[in-house]
Amino acid sequence: MRVQTSRIRTSRISERATPDPLLTGHELHDRLGGTPADRQKEYRALFRAALDGGFVDGLRAATNGGWGLGDARFKRQIAKVLGRRVAPLPRGCPAKVKAERRQLNLL
Repeated sequence: MRVQTSRIRTSRISERATPDPLLTGHELHDRLGGTPADRQKEYRALFRAALDGGFVDGLRAATNGGWGLGDARFKRQIAKVLGRRVAPLPRGCPAKVKAERRQLNLL
C-alpha cells in the first residue's frame, strides 16, 4: 500500500506539513534566527565542533549501561535519591586477602 506523504499530518513543521497546535517552538530555538532557514543553519552550526573522544566513550557507556554520567559527587547524590547504584561495580572477582602465615613455635 502506497501512502501519499502530503496527506499525512505530522508534528514536524515544514512547508508540506500541517502545524500541530499542541507543539510550540522553544524560545531558545526561536532566537537562533528570524526565518526557519536561518534557525536551521544556526542550529546545525552548534554541532559542527567535534566532541572529545573520552567524553563520547563515557557518554556511550553511561547510556548503554543505564548509569549516571558526571563526577563522583553527582553520582553519590543521584544514588542517594534513587536508592540504587548509578555506576558499575569493578569488573572481576574481589581480590583475595592473603591470610597471615604464622609459624607455630613448638619449642
